[in-house]
Amino acid sequence: MTKRRTSNGQPSGDVKAASVREAKASVHEAIGKLIGDDAAEAQGIAEKHAARSERKNSRSPR
Repeated sequence: MTKRRTSNGQPSGDVKAASVREAKASVHEAIGKLIGDDAAEAQGIAEKHAARSERKNSRSPR
């Protein structure tokens, strides 16, 4: 997956933070599935979608 890069070649802070949030949410979702906790799984899914949307919106338009 490619990320928007700043002028120094690093991903912008907002994109990086949103990507980390998305990864944490994926782990939360997986743990919910593993232990059979539907609420934890649903929370992980919702958080993952919110983080993905945040990551996409934080990218500057081309």
